[in-house]
Amino acid sequence: MLRLQPFQNEVFLQDCSVEADLVLCDSELQLQFRLQGPSDQLVCPEPTAEPKRVDGLWQSTCLEAFFGVPGQRPYWEFNLSPSGDWNLYRLEDYRQGLAIETGIQVKGINSRRQELDSALILESEVCLDLKKGFEQLECSLTAVVALHQQGCSFWAMKHCASEADFHRRESFSITAKQSAQH
Repeated sequence: MLRLQPFQNEVFLQDCSVEADLVLCDSELQLQFRLQGPSDQLVCPEPTAEPKRVDGLWQSTCLEAFFGVPGQRPYWEFNLSPSGDWNLYRLEDYRQGLAIETGIQVKGINSRRQELDSALILESEVCLDLKKGFEQLECSLTAVVALHQQGCSFWAMKHCASEADFHRRESFSITAKQSAQH
């Protein structure tokens, strides 16, 4: 798994960690996140009985994937809450033309706690239409981690600006290529 870094290294984040992984296989972008931190401080919504599409998930603890086709301006933002709620947006260019993406299916959302270290594990699959050029993707795995009394911290593989900004295309530092192997 890949280790995400907080935008600012604050003392109160020393007991937190975020790891993430992705695989592009058989037209599915498979995502896994592992969030660990002091359970009395982490703000994590309880799992919902029926996960659904919800706006504004990034205002609390939220695990995210940004992806786009190399050489093309449009990109997608996938938000996944510890509750199992989610959303998927399409943007035409950097922070422009935000719209809910209805042409890509999200499935297999799984949220669980590991008993050994009380880490939160979130997994999901995003079904891509390979006819639209998704054989190779530029990706960024990110997280918003909310802590009681501390607010939100912003985590990413790579921070590319003087402020936390997950939408910057140069931060899409992971290349996922279509593979028939899992």
